[in-house]
Amino acid sequence: MSLASSLDLYAQDRTVAITVDDLPYADGTNADLNIADVSTAEMINRKLLAAFRNRHVPVTGFVIQKRVESLGPTSGLTILKQWIAGGFDLGNHTYSHSDMNSLSTEQIEKEIVQGETTIAPLMKEVRKKIVFFRFPMNHTGDTKSKHDDIATYLAKRGYELATCTIDTSDFLFNNAYTRMLIKHDDTAAQKLRLEYLAYTKAEIDYYAALNRQVLGYEPPQVMVLHDNLLNGAVIDEILTLFEEKDYRFVSLDVAQSDPAYRLPNTYITKFGPMWGYRWAKELSVKVNGNVEPEPPKWILDYGKPSTTVAQ
Repeated sequence: MSLASSLDLYAQDRTVAITVDDLPYADGTNADLNIADVSTAEMINRKLLAAFRNRHVPVTGFVIQKRVESLGPTSGLTILKQWIAGGFDLGNHTYSHSDMNSLSTEQIEKEIVQGETTIAPLMKEVRKKIVFFRFPMNHTGDTKSKHDDIATYLAKRGYELATCTIDTSDFLFNNAYTRMLIKHDDTAAQKLRLEYLAYTKAEIDYYAALNRQVLGYEPPQVMVLHDNLLNGAVIDEILTLFEEKDYRFVSLDVAQSDPAYRLPNTYITKFGPMWGYRWAKELSVKVNGNVEPEPPKWILDYGKPSTTVAQ
């Protein structure tokens, strides 16, 4: 099916696949915000899974094997089993979440294989196989040789590349949110939750418009979230934002069955742009990324180490 003929098929049916990165728990990106413990991880996943089950949202969670190990011999495994028991799928997010730009092809291959350590047996127990692989930070290869070699390697292992079309920089919001919780700054935390939801709403609209500009229609979207404190606190509200915009929740494999996701994947970059920008490069469509909304500066400042900010 051509992209043009897809317009009528998908124009009246807005869909989105929800994906969650960094299972079993995403720390802050600053060292002083790494407050991972078993009870916190369990609490976050309990909230996420309850929201997904209650709203019948099919979700793929992407696992960092090293994080599974860091929570102890059984706790990380228990959390992943809860995802499996809920009927959700697990994907490979590498062993250590290292930046692929800094690794050789051989090192990346090792990260992929070691990333399967826990999830492969778990998926096999429920007669499923691991289908999707997502690159950390969406760094899909900063040189042509690395990009092509890893794409070939993933295909040989039976993987499909997990895309994402909507990003909210939630890790930056979570840095600030975690610091607020540590400081017991409840007023700022409440303000941040509202700002984050407003920004998420704006990003949903922005990427919908971007993809329509590039493709001529809005394909099924793929939303990337992280398994962190902030999303655990507001996941119901995030899902509501999509429902209010008439999106229907679908699985990642259903979303990526759209013809847009079969466009050539030849764009070489050291960055990790969303797929709308990648499609624009592939199709030679000029877009202005400078108009994309930015997170509020006060939130970015609050998330930095040893910084006092005025709100």
